[in-house]
Amino acid sequence: MKKDKPRSVKNKRTEGFILIATYLIVMLVSMFSFAYFARANAFLQASERNRNKIIAFNMAESAADFALAQLAANPAYTGTATFVPLSSGSAQGGFTVTVTTPTNNPNIRMIQASGFSPSNVNTSRAYQASAVTTYGRIQPNSLFNFGVFAQDSISLTGNAVVDSYDSRNGAYGGSNRLNNGDIGTNSIVSQSVTLSGNALIKGDAVVGPSGNPGSVIRLNGNAAITGTSTAAAQASSYPAPTTTLPSSGALNISGNNTTYLMPGTYHYSSISITGNGKLSLTGPVTIYVDGDVNLAGNGVATQNNVPTNFMLMVTGSDTVKVSGNGNFYGAIYAPNAPVKNTGNGSIFGAVIAQDYDQTGNGSVHFDEAFKDVQGTSGSGRLAVTAWQEQNSLTWGT
Repeated sequence: MKKDKPRSVKNKRTEGFILIATYLIVMLVSMFSFAYFARANAFLQASERNRNKIIAFNMAESAADFALAQLAANPAYTGTATFVPLSSGSAQGGFTVTVTTPTNNPNIRMIQASGFSPSNVNTSRAYQASAVTTYGRIQPNSLFNFGVFAQDSISLTGNAVVDSYDSRNGAYGGSNRLNNGDIGTNSIVSQSVTLSGNALIKGDAVVGPSGNPGSVIRLNGNAAITGTSTAAAQASSYPAPTTTLPSSGALNISGNNTTYLMPGTYHYSSISITGNGKLSLTGPVTIYVDGDVNLAGNGVATQNNVPTNFMLMVTGSDTVKVSGNGNFYGAIYAPNAPVKNTGNGSIFGAVIAQDYDQTGNGSVHFDEAFKDVQGTSGSGRLAVTAWQEQNSLTWGT
């Protein structure tokens, strides 16, 4: 039997070297593999965190938008009571929002919105949070949004035109002749808005909630409405004006007499301007009147013919008559009284009445500057005044 030769020391050393080299190579490959997978995992987690950071920021913005929508419907909204999940197939997260009102400014709202992803649990994988603070101001409702608004009925005959302009841009005419002469009513009664002859509405027509514009509005002859005719989402509310100013009695101007009023607020039991009588206002004037109003003769002269310089506030239900051939510059606010325009002069401003009846050749040129005349304080739209992310800036109210 043949015996194997014993391995030499040299062969043993060679085998040991190969084994050690193999171990080293395996170790290096393992280390590189571990480093590679660690690096890949770090990149994956960084990618997840970055993705969740974007989602959290969008959640915070969604929360702020949600709060703004809630405040538009309810200025007393204070925010969410708990975490609100807002997830889809590709984005997981949610938000919380708190709305506070500074004690020194009841029309300001501070919206503190926080967004989270994938949830509001800070131990969640790749957890991220983002905060957005928004300041908004409750804007008072505009008192005048229509050229003519009547609670119950509108009747326009003859060559009446209702259009608009903006007295802040100068006198009516030329490029300052606009098509926002809207009319409106709370009525849903058939034919409560009647346009006859050549009556033309250069604007929209709005009828009461759930009303059918096709039946509420009747067009006769060549009468037309250039804008849309729709039903309002809710009825317009125009409370009766009140004043604590004592009444100065009746204001009667007749003959060739002219009465001048300095800027300010006045209160009369009734107003009558006849013959060649004239009421001249030397600045911005508001007049409250409890009874009849008869504006004939040479009517009312408003300073610089700027309609916003004159507000006629009718507290009762007696008729307001505008007649003669002179133009009227100002706003008639008579929510519980009928207003009759029987002359050939035009009204530059706005009219709010219980019923509005216009005959003759006069027109209504809605002054869009009246849209900035405020109604009930703190009950209108919310205007965003400031925005910040993660409280990185100092904001004041």
